[in-house]
Amino acid sequence: MNHRLNPIDEVFLSMGSTEDRAGLTHGQFLRFQGETPPLSELRDHLTERLSALPGLTHRMTPARGRRPRREPVPGFDPAAHLREEEFPPGTPLDTVLTALARERLPENAPLWALYLVHGYADGEFAVCYRVHHSAEDGMGASHVVSALFGDPCLEGGRRATAGPRPLISGSARELARGTVSVGTGLARALVPARPWPRAPRPRPERLGVTVADATWNELRQLSRRFGATLNDAFLMTLWKTLDAWATGGDEDVRSRFRTAPVPVRMPLSTRRPGEDALLGNHLTTAVVSLPARGTPLDVAFGQLAGRTRRMRAHGLRPASRALVGILPAPLTRWTVRRLLSPRASPLYASNFSLPTALSFRGAPVIDATPLGVLLPGNALSVTLLSYGQRVRVGFLYDRALPDAERLAGLWREALDTLSAPA
Repeated sequence: MNHRLNPIDEVFLSMGSTEDRAGLTHGQFLRFQGETPPLSELRDHLTERLSALPGLTHRMTPARGRRPRREPVPGFDPAAHLREEEFPPGTPLDTVLTALARERLPENAPLWALYLVHGYADGEFAVCYRVHHSAEDGMGASHVVSALFGDPCLEGGRRATAGPRPLISGSARELARGTVSVGTGLARALVPARPWPRAPRPRPERLGVTVADATWNELRQLSRRFGATLNDAFLMTLWKTLDAWATGGDEDVRSRFRTAPVPVRMPLSTRRPGEDALLGNHLTTAVVSLPARGTPLDVAFGQLAGRTRRMRAHGLRPASRALVGILPAPLTRWTVRRLLSPRASPLYASNFSLPTALSFRGAPVIDATPLGVLLPGNALSVTLLSYGQRVRVGFLYDRALPDAERLAGLWREALDTLSAPA
């Protein structure tokens, strides 16, 4: 397999140097029940599963005068991407995740790493998969984790590939409406109604992670109360979280969160059913404004659910898929960079799930935690990852953001408040 990156991959690859790629590296932290295996067992397991994951053996190589390409690494050695991290007993999960989020990926090699993590708690260990956004989007990373730790009989038929794939996946009406939506989003990114300040790019040592936990049923019950989706319940809880966090701080950025509705950038996958194994980035983004501060709960939920419903119905996914394939690559790259402008939104919020029954050498996964990305110019991102009935919400932030370490606790408190009987 030797082919050009798609324009979205190229944009993420161009964001930042080797030294500050940590913020654009995302993945999942899987906790397993059982005794910690030797690193050699994880290496052997990875080697066994590599045939279904060719993207892990390919690096992105700039070509003189041409677009970057994904090329195989001669004599690829998976051991170069394996690391072991031991933490003192009782180390908080936030501390473990923060340390991993700051780690640099291998240089001049495929941009991913797999960590065997242990010592932080008795009777369990963890495996953390991290990958640069230029190599895989969130759904691609979820596929890798599923292929590594899922049933090979179920995952074997979904071999990673770069394509080709059909460009047109919607009706003419959907494509027309979606094209208008892309144009509207571009206009708002170029000239936002209320420009947000651009945050400086944090060095790896300034990154922080904090995590909240919940259950799938909690969010589902909340969404059903208001005739909304689980993603709407996630965003409404984020709305209450930011409201509590923004209280105080008259002299810092939190005052900006109090004075206007907060626009949240969300990724939307353009993959069709059966395309979860596609290599690279296959997504578009949309900005959804959270309700204004002080809006009554039922009104706020109705506003947000209406905005996300219109976003899903406007054909943005099929139109974006077609435009990426049809437009010249330089124009697509220019458009993607403008659509990701931090002036239009101060944070990135995403929502993923993993299949159940993941395990390693008989040790079952008991929990999955996300590690998100910080887009250039943003100081905060929020990622929800569900595994079975467990839900984890991870906040990745620049430590310069005041009181950001409180966000996970505030999110949990906000969910309890919203879920309480009226």
